[in-house]
Amino acid sequence: MELLKDIILQIAFIIFPIFIYHLFWLSRTHVQVIEPNKILISCSTILSSILCILYPIELAEGLYVNLQGIPLFISIVYGGFIPGILTMLPTLTYHLFQLNLEWYTAVLCVIVYCTLPYLLRIKWQSFGLKRKQGWAIVYGAFLFGFSLLFLGYESVLKNAFFSMKDLYIINAFNLVLAIILLVTIYLIEYTKENALIRMELVKAEKMSMVSELAASVAHEVRNPLTVVRGFVQLIGNSTDNNITQRKEYMNLVLAELDRAQSIITDYLGLASQQYIAKEKIDLAETLEEIKTLMTSYANFKTVTINGNINKDLYVIGDHAKLKQVFINIIKNAIEAVPNVDGKVSIQAYVSHEFVRIKIMDNGIGMSQEQIARIGEPYFTLKEKGTGLGLTVTYSIIKNHGGTIRYKSELNKGTIAMVSLPYFVSDNEQDAG
Repeated sequence: MELLKDIILQIAFIIFPIFIYHLFWLSRTHVQVIEPNKILISCSTILSSILCILYPIELAEGLYVNLQGIPLFISIVYGGFIPGILTMLPTLTYHLFQLNLEWYTAVLCVIVYCTLPYLLRIKWQSFGLKRKQGWAIVYGAFLFGFSLLFLGYESVLKNAFFSMKDLYIINAFNLVLAIILLVTIYLIEYTKENALIRMELVKAEKMSMVSELAASVAHEVRNPLTVVRGFVQLIGNSTDNNITQRKEYMNLVLAELDRAQSIITDYLGLASQQYIAKEKIDLAETLEEIKTLMTSYANFKTVTINGNINKDLYVIGDHAKLKQVFINIIKNAIEAVPNVDGKVSIQAYVSHEFVRIKIMDNGIGMSQEQIARIGEPYFTLKEKGTGLGLTVTYSIIKNHGGTIRYKSELNKGTIAMVSLPYFVSDNEQDAG
């Protein structure tokens, strides 16, 4: 039972650094993960080698062995020359002091351990998994042969006695070492392959998103451009006497060009929404500014805007992007109300360490199914919309640590509730 526990412990010393390497290096999505991190490999294999030496396996009374040959092999073939040298030092120390071998014998043992890995290291990365595991078997057989020669040397020249049982035990251990090395190489290759597959999936997902975005932009922009082309042809074919009609065509052309610009702006906003500035903002002033700004648009739509905005509503964030958020929500509210007796109300106050902004309208409202889909790209209730405005809005609010919720009933209106973390200055905290 103790023997099995010692073997499991040694295996853990070898496998644990592999998962550490995966956690700190291969789990990243950067292209550099393809190249081995020699510093991390060196630290992992040195630690593994030292632990294997400190907690050896007792095969028989007074007969101790360990698996430190595996981290030495791994450090050389996967890390290269320098990690191999650094991992070799604990091995040499072990042979000199713990096994009490003469310096030349200890050096010979280390050379035997390192010869095959150093010969393989240059072409190792080009080998397939089966070939690598084949060399692991060859390495085990190589150590098996060396063990026989070493035991023969000790028996003949030093009159050391080794029973057949000792020979069986040591060579069985070499077989176990080769098997564990096979498993170790498989785990390393498996984690590397998973990292590469993950990188390819991320790359493919990005390419898919770019393709979908490009196709969507092309589709959305093509419609107004087609209209523009038609009206430009009509303007070209019209006579100089029909100035009124030409002006009408020109106004339609400008309107379609503005729509194309609006579509492109929405897509650019979707691409850049994750970058936000950090500054103290008085949201009360911002909302009053937006209310004044949107009043002319509301008057054009015969809509009344009312405001009940408390003072000193401070938040931390990006002033321009938050302004974009509330302009978008208020604009949607104005467009949702009827042309007669349309009303939009803005309320803003502090509650439970959050600034709450309610934007209410008496418009057409939405069903529960429509509310559930608000914020999805390309979902819109407008005839000429991309649905990206609210997608950008949701992302900006999320990046500010806030939330947005909609409450609505058909033909009764809609309430948009935005919550943003309230900024409390140090002076206010001390006073509190």
